[in-house]
Amino acid sequence: MKEEYQQNKHLTYEERNFIEIGLNKGRNFTEIAKDINKDRRTISREIIQHKFKKTPSNYNCSTNKCKNKMRCMKFDCTEKLSCYEEEICEQLVLPPYVCNSCDKKNKCRKLKYYYYAKFAYDEYTEKLSTSRQGINLTKTEVYELDKLIAPLIINKKQSIAHIYVNHPDELFFSKPTFYTYVNLGVFSFGNLDLRRKVKYKKRKNSEKQRVRRETSIRKNRTYEDFQRHIKKYSDDEIVEMDTVEGTKGGKVFLTLTFRNSKFMLIYLLEHKSMECVEKVFDNIRKVIGIVNYKKLFAIVLTDNGSEFLNPLSIEVNKETGEIISQVFYCDPNASWQKGTAEKNHEYIRYVLPKGASFNNLKQEDVNTLMSNINNTSRDCLNGKTPFEAITLSLDEEFIKLLGTYKINADDVNLSQKLLIQGGK
Repeated sequence: MKEEYQQNKHLTYEERNFIEIGLNKGRNFTEIAKDINKDRRTISREIIQHKFKKTPSNYNCSTNKCKNKMRCMKFDCTEKLSCYEEEICEQLVLPPYVCNSCDKKNKCRKLKYYYYAKFAYDEYTEKLSTSRQGINLTKTEVYELDKLIAPLIINKKQSIAHIYVNHPDELFFSKPTFYTYVNLGVFSFGNLDLRRKVKYKKRKNSEKQRVRRETSIRKNRTYEDFQRHIKKYSDDEIVEMDTVEGTKGGKVFLTLTFRNSKFMLIYLLEHKSMECVEKVFDNIRKVIGIVNYKKLFAIVLTDNGSEFLNPLSIEVNKETGEIISQVFYCDPNASWQKGTAEKNHEYIRYVLPKGASFNNLKQEDVNTLMSNINNTSRDCLNGKTPFEAITLSLDEEFIKLLGTYKINADDVNLSQKLLIQGGK
């Protein structure tokens, strides 16, 4: 039966006393944890976070605590020297990480660590009090941070995740703390300047909803077929295909999103039609060649839009008749099945809100848009950008053939001014 532990997050002074007594007696973490009904990992973290450092005495006036002192024969090494390495007992690398129960501690000349309940509790309460005071920044730090962040958020509409990845030294506090500072009005920008949270409407679950009949085009290309196929060909690249509309009847975007890297290609279509989609794929094959096309577009997943009802224009090499790709269709009303593309479309809407016209745009404008999107850092990629992720498998010069290019982190712009004349 699994042991149940107390759920309170904070150790009391009495519990810390039990820890110190246990360490003095040489008891292990599991035994100490049972005494105070805590998890052994709680004891380990407590000791690591609040152990007390004690520097050895300068016996015979020796102030040299360097591990390499006998090798380099220097009289007085300091931490400023590149060769300096403080001598630490090997026992401190392993649990219990402190010298409380060591029988050689009085004779040892190495750096020591102890766990003292009073010291640990005082350090904990001071930290807790400081964290609840609100703003833990000087006026100079606030000014410097605001000078750095405000233009990126207000003018370029960069995400907080993107800013944190590219300015880790300046943003030394956590994201929750950042939002707390914003709520407190510390900076010149406020919540209205941050990207609003995208809210999805709950889909209607009506029995009267029209159900699409299976057609010959969807035969062997359903979502179930897709799932079976990717199990068999798990190493193949998966591309999610979709369209993004401007004003009704006008130009639209064709988006091709690579599932693993979140990298997205965007092409401007004159009309939302099969012919326009076919032209795009003909041009892609011409630019990158059949061999690269087979690698990049091995599997294409799309929805049931009328513009995608000619899968052969994507799957077949027109010159040889060879099958060079596989097209599959999502289930009706199941856009979540190509969720990577749907999520990436949010970045398009930051620059071109729903209802904005695409009619005045050229492909060069669209290349600018997709380059800014592809160079935005993502939490789901461990802070990397889709552009960086795709370069792990493709050469940067090759990627430029697809119309997108590298942009410096602070130059990324996802505001509505991006595609306005002079705003590029």
